[in-house]
Amino acid sequence: MLLETLSGGPNLPISDVHWTPSDNGCYKLNVDAAGPIEGGKWGIDVVVRDYEGIVIATSCCQVFSLPDSEVAEALVIRKGLEFAKDMFFLNLIAESDASNVVQALNTHQQHPNYVGSIIGDCINFNVFFRSLRFLHVRREANQAAHYLAQYSLHNPDCI
Repeated sequence: MLLETLSGGPNLPISDVHWTPSDNGCYKLNVDAAGPIEGGKWGIDVVVRDYEGIVIATSCCQVFSLPDSEVAEALVIRKGLEFAKDMFFLNLIAESDASNVVQALNTHQQHPNYVGSIIGDCINFNVFFRSLRFLHVRREANQAAHYLAQYSLHNPDCI
């Protein structure tokens, strides 16, 4: 597992940042969390695309009472990995705009807290995939997941 920043670094104008396809035979899992809003409600979303950029599957839901955005972002990665495993996407690149969570995944940092426990769960998912990489992307390259996470905040009957 390798920490990478895709779709641009600090010198790339925001207008040039966009989602990029994966290698042939590999799926991309983009995830995002939005919130919280009233009652501690968070929206979390997963989008899976193939190497041509075609959306293969999505999942979104609401979760409640998470302490902060770092926990929400770690949780949505875990939910995304579980979803990808259940759908038999065996070659996977998981992308998130939460750089601290992606870094913890790639360096196997499992601090003795709630986020560390979720990171440990995510790392243990590795056995279900032929290949699994965690990449950090800028929010502009994660728009589909971002918008669906926002949508799920206000729609409890998500897909």
